[in-house]
Amino acid sequence: ELRKKSGGFFGSGESTGSVGVVTINLPRIAYLSAAEKEFYARLDHMMDIAARSLKIKRTVITKLMNEGLYPYTRRYLGSFDNHFSTIGLVGMNEATLNAKWLKKDLTYPEAQGFARDVLNHMRERLSDYQEEYGDLYNLEATPAESTSYRLAKHDVAMYPDIVTANMNGTPYYTNSSHLPVGYTEDIFTALDVQDELQTLYTSGTVFHAFLGEKLPDWRAAASLVRKIAENYRLPYYTMSPTYSVCKNHGYITGEHYSCPQCGGATEVYSRITGYYRPVQNWNAGKSQEFKDRKVYNIGASHLTHQGPLQDGCVSCVPTRIDGEEKARYLLFTTKTCPNCRMAKIMLEKAGVPYENMDANENAELCQQYGIMQAPTLAVIRGNDVRLVPNASNIKAFTEDYAAAKA
Repeated sequence: ELRKKSGGFFGSGESTGSVGVVTINLPRIAYLSAAEKEFYARLDHMMDIAARSLKIKRTVITKLMNEGLYPYTRRYLGSFDNHFSTIGLVGMNEATLNAKWLKKDLTYPEAQGFARDVLNHMRERLSDYQEEYGDLYNLEATPAESTSYRLAKHDVAMYPDIVTANMNGTPYYTNSSHLPVGYTEDIFTALDVQDELQTLYTSGTVFHAFLGEKLPDWRAAASLVRKIAENYRLPYYTMSPTYSVCKNHGYITGEHYSCPQCGGATEVYSRITGYYRPVQNWNAGKSQEFKDRKVYNIGASHLTHQGPLQDGCVSCVPTRIDGEEKARYLLFTTKTCPNCRMAKIMLEKAGVPYENMDANENAELCQQYGIMQAPTLAVIRGNDVRLVPNASNIKAFTEDYAAAKA
């Protein structure tokens, strides 16, 4: 839908975003539902309320902007037409535990199948809202820095026997459709499950590789990033080591509440969701999650397959040129894209016989090839299409091309 708007994904920069996020409390819906059919009815009702509230907010802020109350926003955005109304969710893991027809967490295939069905159902309903309201809607894995604790705390007060992520300490819900935080130390076991779920979101989603200590060197980090990129389809992941800071001796690898050198108190830093903060400053729910969390042991983790478990749409891996087979090179750009001119210069310098395609004027071709950003170079050989997205990958491509031609 965004491609139909002015600018689309291509070079829209700050012109796209979200007017607001409403998070659905899945564990409560599951707890109150006697059967799966009732669960979906309650979910639909909550989503209807969320969609309507986001429409009202969009209408109000658009009116206020047009009346001059947001002059700077109006200057650099102009309108909210390219902004999404975002619906998120929290506690899929606890929803499957509270579901009377399941009573299993996301480590079980049955619960994973239910989670996929729920996410697909929500995606389809968001498409209906786009038709109904004429706005962009998307599905997000809500970060829930405070929501995961606040909703669980209120639910336990109202329904003492509701299942939360921790039944003996401070209650909290697991973020979005993540696995239980204490499930496994094998990062690839977790990725095998999350790859099936995180690719169903149409907005922000992330897999955090929580590491007890920093990786030994950049080669280890590069190796892990490459393994994940080549064998999984999830769009976004982080390397998140825990570290400590002493006011006298600075950075300390790992989790240490006192300095090994001077014995002084330290601050332990970890990623709460999207950003690093001292663990001592986290809310009670996230602090409990940190205590429950198993960090991934990269050395003891085992990748059990090569390539994604399910085929993606179009390969996004830069291809090497053998200099023999005839190929057609299409560079998709936009007039406002800051890196497109750089991509053209690199291709011309390497002698690549490319054709420049304006992405906004060739929207159907973009959809056919799965082009999602500019600049993107499409290398076409017969029925085989390989995509090289963004300037840095195009630079690597031109270097390979020039080397093959030498």
